[in-house]
Amino acid sequence: MGQFITSTDLRRFSSEKRRSSTVPGEPRSLNKSDRTIDATLSKGSAVQRAYGTEVLRISPSAVDLSRLDAGGIMVLDSHNQSSISSSLGRLTRVWFEGKTLLGRIRFNKTPAGDAAFGMVARGELSSVSVGYTVTKWQITGEDGRILDPAVDRISFDDNLTFEAVRWGLHEVSIVSTPADSEANFRSFGDYSLAAAHRAALARMAARTRMLARQRMIDRMRGR
Repeated sequence: MGQFITSTDLRRFSSEKRRSSTVPGEPRSLNKSDRTIDATLSKGSAVQRAYGTEVLRISPSAVDLSRLDAGGIMVLDSHNQSSISSSLGRLTRVWFEGKTLLGRIRFNKTPAGDAAFGMVARGELSSVSVGYTVTKWQITGEDGRILDPAVDRISFDDNLTFEAVRWGLHEVSIVSTPADSEANFRSFGDYSLAAAHRAALARMAARTRMLARQRMIDRMRGR
């Protein structure tokens, strides 16, 4: 018998994530005097996760951009948050064009910022990746019906689509390995498919252990 999805599972699925994409050729725009470039941050394309297919809703009501207003969204080197030398710039503007999320990156006047800006200007780097967290999901079954884990028995074995209907943009990274051709100037991270598969299996095993412990606790409480 398969395991069933609970509200607790949805909260765990909402931890910080990364996704990316790219297209070959020149960036959307490049302003050398202002040290800025416009990039497609996300088109919400479907990504396979351990728990199902994940899609980001792209709309002003779905994307939380409060960090932009509170002090800016940093642009990092490959999601590295451990060193100030990994800070390449920041987003100065974010906007929507249909179901596409775009942003304007201004590069820092630092050695790292200069190097990244030069590589982007020369076409040596063409991919960005976004880091985000999900605060509200909408789950859809294979038949197109919207499911509620508080009411419906939703199995992990089902072919499910998890749409992030409310999510927050935390950071943007410039990365070296392109994979997703859905958007300008971005990629799906720089690890191999084999490594991604091993990570997914590890997450599934951890989730199964957590559910088993919760069932044991529930039995001990007489539920």
